Amino acid sequence: IPMQDGSTALVVGDVTGHGIGPALLMAETRAYLRILAAHLDDIGDILTRANRVLAEDIGQERFVTLIMVQLNVAERTLRYASAGHPACPWFDARGELKDELRRTGIPLGMREDAEYQSSETFGIAPGDLLALMTDGVEESLSPEQELFGAERIHAYLRGNQSKPAGELADLLHQQAREHLAGLDQPDDYTTIIVKASEND
Repeated sequence: IPMQDGSTALVVGDVTGHGIGPALLMAETRAYLRILAAHLDDIGDILTRANRVLAEDIGQERFVTLIMVQLNVAERTLRYASAGHPACPWFDARGELKDELRRTGIPLGMREDAEYQSSETFGIAPGDLLALMTDGVEESLSPEQELFGAERIHAYLRGNQSKPAGELADLLHQQAREHLAGLDQPDDYTTIIVKASEND
């Protein structure tokens, strides 16, 4: 999502439930974020305002987990705000876990008065890799009821860090489907891979 200050917002969200109702709610959330990002620079403020509107529309049975990362490519920095979203791993050029983008507030739509804060500004180093994803891959269950899990995700990303970002996301999803061993995929898989160039 293009932002008012020229930076780019990367957003991954997940609505409780499946079907037409959750799909419409995600479309509504997306529209609010796009409108707010065109007029505001603070992603914490954006999530706070979006939550206020969504809380009026959502019943008690639904909510939205969401992470919003504000990426400044020119300055090689990022900030983020996370509304109850699963932690997103950040690896350095050697494949070591550098950090995790953890939740900074509750899911959207749960409480109208919830407020969200933007994180501090982090520098992005050459070779860094950030994976923004929903919980579908991690929570994929094998026929033996074994989770695919965060450890497998981390190991896969570390072992394939040299691959192009799009290919890396596709292959990660393929690995999760193979873990299901022919079972129906129970949840959506959504992954955005951000790779920082080794060059200045």
